[in-house]
Amino acid sequence: MIHLRDLLAEITLGSIAPYATQFVWQPMGSTDQWKCAVTADNHNIEFVMVHGENNEWYFAFTLPTRNRNVHTAMGGRTTSHMKSGAVGQLNYLRLIRTAGEAILDFCTNHAPEAINISGADSDADKESQKTRLYAAFVRDNASRLSAAGYSTMQRGDQLWIVRNSNADATGTK
Repeated sequence: MIHLRDLLAEITLGSIAPYATQFVWQPMGSTDQWKCAVTADNHNIEFVMVHGENNEWYFAFTLPTRNRNVHTAMGGRTTSHMKSGAVGQLNYLRLIRTAGEAILDFCTNHAPEAINISGADSDADKESQKTRLYAAFVRDNASRLSAAGYSTMQRGDQLWIVRNSNADATGTK
């Protein structure tokens, strides 16, 4: 049986085409929460950034739940691909590549201090799997992250993108 982590050692997310490369981030009531939506294979995917303490941000993507009549705390959306209505209909690696592109876009346009890009999922194994996929994306796009002024940092089982330096509009640190 081939495991996804073994496949990741052989393929790169850089060779996979994302569903989207352009994103329009909109505030969700305040500038402490931002979201953007992408349609992929007739499924509405929302990428969400939530501002936490110490100027840190948290990233997740959500999909509509399988049973659209069931309302969850997230309004009928889920962070779990397996609980979504898109099971077997979306290319998961393309979805993760698109999520990575959305994260880079948010960094470029909003200059956050740090973003926790650990995989959010109700299943701990899936959460760990998403984190490994994001790590593969970051590894494949290290030069793009560096050009945007960011690097990665591992804190325990958490994966972060951290801004290298602060500068005002004139470039002064």
